[in-house]
Amino acid sequence: MPTKSELMHYRLQAFLREEDWDDLEYLGIRPDSIGVNQHWYRLGNVEVPIDSIKAFDCEEDVESEPV
Repeated sequence: MPTKSELMHYRLQAFLREEDWDDLEYLGIRPDSIGVNQHWYRLGNVEVPIDSIKAFDCEEDVESEPV
């Protein structure tokens, strides 16, 4: 069964296949601060491992939700 981090990675990969968004880039697999290999992404000007991304919602999705 995939972990939450793997599911987030799959979701971001699907988003990148469907959308052209300059603020999101997949950087590949590399060790995090404790040496565990992680998928890394650039969000804006910040590089983060996948386990640091807890949620990902498009503005359109957020705006269309009922208040």
